[in-house]
Amino acid sequence: MDDNSDPNSSDDWLRNLPLRSEKIGFAPDEMVACRRCTKANAPNRPTCLYCGAELAGVSAGKKLDLRKLEIWENGFNVVVTDSTSLADADHAAMSLNSLLGVEPAILKPILNSRTPIPVARVESEEHAAFLSEKLAEVRIETRLVSDASLLPSSPPVRLRAVLFGENELELKLFNSGDLVHLRRDDLALIVTGILFEARTESFEQRKLRSTKTVDETETVFDTPVIDIYSRQDSAGWRISSYGFDFSCLGKEKSLLAAENMERLIAKLGEFSPAAKLVGDFADERAMLEHCWPSESRKDAYGFQRSGFARKDLSKVSSTNNAVQLVKYSRLQWHLL
Repeated sequence: MDDNSDPNSSDDWLRNLPLRSEKIGFAPDEMVACRRCTKANAPNRPTCLYCGAELAGVSAGKKLDLRKLEIWENGFNVVVTDSTSLADADHAAMSLNSLLGVEPAILKPILNSRTPIPVARVESEEHAAFLSEKLAEVRIETRLVSDASLLPSSPPVRLRAVLFGENELELKLFNSGDLVHLRRDDLALIVTGILFEARTESFEQRKLRSTKTVDETETVFDTPVIDIYSRQDSAGWRISSYGFDFSCLGKEKSLLAAENMERLIAKLGEFSPAAKLVGDFADERAMLEHCWPSESRKDAYGFQRSGFARKDLSKVSSTNNAVQLVKYSRLQWHLL
């Protein structure tokens, strides 16, 4: 009697099936041994996965495994200072995608900008130096600036008033009322910017296993500011459109804070023509989000009264660019 049984139904056929059809990961001979702990690491890692030591022989043609840093961490910024020698920004953005791990749509505006913008923020000075060398090979000039030198958690000292003297400015501090004197030739930098804050408060009604938003309120605040710096001090002073005495403008003082800020900028420029004026923060803000994103947070306040004899879950979401503006402002001083 002929045996017409299907050979694929045997156990041997199942045992011979391949575990996977494509190659996953790196071959053993491609791995890089750590000099400190001797453990094997992927060849595209700049540091050891186990002990954190620097790895030798990282391939320059592959994307580095760069960790995205949190806002509160102290990193090192690779700032593009000059990319005018690039013949084709589109081609450069495409080629740098594999090195930086950044989409070309994000890189291209940074390369086309004539304002110094950070292109990468990494966790060590060695990583930043490596990226800077690779960018120099494609004729992109950069500058390395650490977060620690920018003091992002300490904004410039707020001012209550400014008095214009013959050869110096008299700065009145906001809280203490103390006076600081700044000579005309010592005023080195004037940076204009906008403090942005968006706040959304919502009430949610919870029934059984479902949650429904019953009320939501969104408020947005834009506060124009002026940061001024001396040649010797990178901390700086800040003039806000709110709470500032614009009496220094004299007859030019307006009823509108926005107009007063513009006139004060012009008067500071006339007082010290040698001071550098940087006023393109609003235009460059979108490009700063790549390395210096706005800070977001969510706070839950539990059950709050939302109407007559009714309590719902209250939640507040907020976004602000305070740290981003401080970094951008102080960066201009470091690039003087």
